[in-house]
Amino acid sequence: MIEVIHCKNGLWLPQADLWLDPRRAVDRAFISHAHSDHVSRSRKVLCSPVTRVLLRHRYKMPDGQIEPVDFHQAVEHRGFRMRLLPAGHIAGSAMLHLTRLSDRATLLYTGDFKLHASRTAETAQLMQADTLVMETTFGKPRFVFPGPLELEARLLGFVRDALDHQCTPVLLGYSLGKAQEAMALMASHGIPTLLHPAAAAMTDACREAGVQGLPSPDLFTGSAAPGQVVIAAPQTIRSRLFQGLIKRRCAMLSGWALEPNAIHRYRVDAAIPLSDHADHPGLLECVRRVAPKRILTVHGYAREFAAELRRTGWQAWSASGGDQLELALDDAPNRLPARRPDK
Repeated sequence: MIEVIHCKNGLWLPQADLWLDPRRAVDRAFISHAHSDHVSRSRKVLCSPVTRVLLRHRYKMPDGQIEPVDFHQAVEHRGFRMRLLPAGHIAGSAMLHLTRLSDRATLLYTGDFKLHASRTAETAQLMQADTLVMETTFGKPRFVFPGPLELEARLLGFVRDALDHQCTPVLLGYSLGKAQEAMALMASHGIPTLLHPAAAAMTDACREAGVQGLPSPDLFTGSAAPGQVVIAAPQTIRSRLFQGLIKRRCAMLSGWALEPNAIHRYRVDAAIPLSDHADHPGLLECVRRVAPKRILTVHGYAREFAAELRRTGWQAWSASGGDQLELALDDAPNRLPARRPDK
């Protein structure tokens, strides 16, 4: 098996001398995607070409620091053959597959991922591996998202109902990922959108990187004409920019919308479970398709999901440890892990 070490700084593959989405700068890192909680200013960064563009725009990371690798292209490093695979999370998001050349041992690191197709992210592709290191943000059985068509119908229904009542629909989603998904959906139905400046900047970067289905963004400057939809990150809704938008209806786009009190927690009119992460069935499907000998879980309900897998015969453990203690607490009331509203 390929050795994986969990540290305060993240996951490290010592034999490959490679960090996986480290929290702080290191000599050599794989960055799965351009969300801030996965980005470090490491000396040398391995990522997809789309992520390279986003890192340059969002974090001013110089090209000389970034080593872009096309999906499925094989590169060799310190006795390992490495391939990037689409992760389906956001545009450019990648999984990392490694093969140790000396004994053909394999490892797949998913990063953040989802398996169903979306409008702006490449569809996820999996490869068999001996070791699977997977994110488990929604690793509890109650997290089952509606299908993409149902989600889009619910979102369009919210928008059209708000417009019918002469209100401006405001869609709240992370400026990189959710904003582009919502914009692409609106554009496909001929509904004009205004984007908060941060979301507009990320949309311009996605367009430069070759992401399809995104028109040139129009900026939201504090007002909207009848028939227009505003798209913004959740933390911006209480900013001065929105003070003049009186007749509005807000919808949070988040997997956490499945929680029964989501509308009250986020102080919105609707909560729609549009997520860029795999739900619980998606996590199980990933395990089934990769068919690993060992599974390490990270993020969210990592211990709970690992314990569930062990009960069905898989060799699964949370990367951060503490699984034996978690087994004794398995019947305790459900607890929400630390999270951000954009998941």
